[in-house]
Amino acid sequence: MVTKYLLRHQMRPDELLIFRTSLAGFILLIWLGLSSPHLLKVNRRDLFYFALLGAIGLVANQGFYYLALSMVSVGYALLIQYLAPVFLMIYGVVSKTERMTRGKLIAACTAVGGCLLMVLGQQGGIARASLVGGVCALGSALGFTFYTIYGKRGLERYDPRTIMTYAFLFAGLIWCLIRPLWTLPWSNYDLGTWAFFFYLAGVATVLPFGLFLASLRYLEASRSSLTSMLEPVVAAAVAWLWLNEKMGVWQIIGGIAVLGGVLLLQVESLLSLRRRKREVESLAPDFDKNYRRSVQS
Repeated sequence: MVTKYLLRHQMRPDELLIFRTSLAGFILLIWLGLSSPHLLKVNRRDLFYFALLGAIGLVANQGFYYLALSMVSVGYALLIQYLAPVFLMIYGVVSKTERMTRGKLIAACTAVGGCLLMVLGQQGGIARASLVGGVCALGSALGFTFYTIYGKRGLERYDPRTIMTYAFLFAGLIWCLIRPLWTLPWSNYDLGTWAFFFYLAGVATVLPFGLFLASLRYLEASRSSLTSMLEPVVAAAVAWLWLNEKMGVWQIIGGIAVLGGVLLLQVESLLSLRRRKREVESLAPDFDKNYRRSVQS
């Protein structure tokens, strides 16, 4: 919501992202330098990994999202962006790290149908939905998918805080190359604007990105991403209250459908996990008998 507010006050997306990513990187760098300096030590060969994660997972992800916000509503942009769990599910099936089940398919169709209702439910329907804005939101979803998959790979070698620190520092550097610091209207930034910048960097960036990345150590990528899909419905509701963005009946139904799809896929994953656990437990007695026979013989 803070982002939408600042964009409405004639602030360019790249201008806002310079401060969001750079300040987030420096906050993490100072924090780790004071509390856990050993986490700042990385292999020189892995610098390319951090740079690529920052370029696609952060710069492309957030850049496309901010561009989408300048063209479409908050709820529309977020709901398109949070198709990422569907992309992660498809990736899991293709890479054979997850199985496609009937429950997953139904959940995915429900979430996509909810997104469509959110678009059609706007005043003017599809005519009001910006094609370029939708493409930007979709690009953001793909960037978030990459951040999830590539970030999870890095957790095999590094702490989540280490990954975040270097990824955000590289992302901030890239944004400074896109929009050099001397071209920024420094005189336009009052105390209130700087407060918004630090809020975006700390509360709206470091905290959620850190918690999400840490969750990938314990949960499947699709399950972590699915939980984060609760954000768009909340964002659309807050935008309705604070920014006076209108929500029609079909948009509300669409939001409920997205939530239903998220919950269904989450429940399906939990049931599948319990089923596999029972299968393993049922095989344990047979394994124990065979083991005893082999020892006796």
